[in-house]
Amino acid sequence: MTKKILILIIILSALAACTPAPVPTPAPVGPILSLTQDMLRNATYLAPTSGRTVTLVDGAYASGDDPATEDFLQVTLSDPLAFGDLDYDGREDAAVLLAENMGGTGVFVSLVVMLDDNGSPRQAASVFVDDRPMINMLVIQSGEILLDAILHDADDPMCCPEQQVQRGYRLYSDQMVLTRLSSETGTGLMRSIDITSPTDLEEMEYPLAVSGSVTVGPFENTLAYNIYDPANILVTAGSVMTDSPDMGLPGNFTLSVDLTMAGVSGSIRIEFVEYSMADGSIMVLDSVLVNVP
Repeated sequence: MTKKILILIIILSALAACTPAPVPTPAPVGPILSLTQDMLRNATYLAPTSGRTVTLVDGAYASGDDPATEDFLQVTLSDPLAFGDLDYDGREDAAVLLAENMGGTGVFVSLVVMLDDNGSPRQAASVFVDDRPMINMLVIQSGEILLDAILHDADDPMCCPEQQVQRGYRLYSDQMVLTRLSSETGTGLMRSIDITSPTDLEEMEYPLAVSGSVTVGPFENTLAYNIYDPANILVTAGSVMTDSPDMGLPGNFTLSVDLTMAGVSGSIRIEFVEYSMADGSIMVLDSVLVNVP
């Protein structure tokens, strides 16, 4: 009997030695936070026009009681807000509109980029929009901010902007770069450039073949083009002709360019521009971002 008990103990000991040690259960990982409207309505901003740092409470900030004093400032977060990935890290960032009043009738609105920094909003860049603009649309598509608004033309009264404008912006190293611009002419026609091929983020090889159209033929049927490398550094520039039968009429254009010798690869931005002959400002612009292996 004693011998049988001893054998049983030996067998049980052997089985225990062969049983693998229990694997510890990993501690639960908390959810990765994303930017929310509530976060943005209570975030800290460097107000672009006044240059003052403000912390919003429920979308607003106020300082000073007398609009005639230097410390008077009212800042509000205006609708709409837009969410989308702007720095290609897989997290949703935000584009917001900050309106500032420093006394008087002017309400100066800026477009501000807020990046998702591990679940917290971080201001990256801003650009001035207009005094008292009427915002029709603000969205983020494929890493590009698209704004549609009624803004001031040169002849509009300060109270009342009347020109419809569409703009696009991309973020490069915490700087906002204009990527699209179209505006309404005096006859109500939208002056625009439309790159029809290639499409955004398309993979291409040299030579780059680009085609597009214009709704309003440019001066002397000539558009400028600029090509930028992934760091937004200008690589080459030139001009291209449109086939508009007359100035002011629609037309088409094509461009073939080879940057093999320049050794440029990666995300390349190709833009077409019409500059004002009066002051050199940008009248209309379109661009496309392509990937060159």
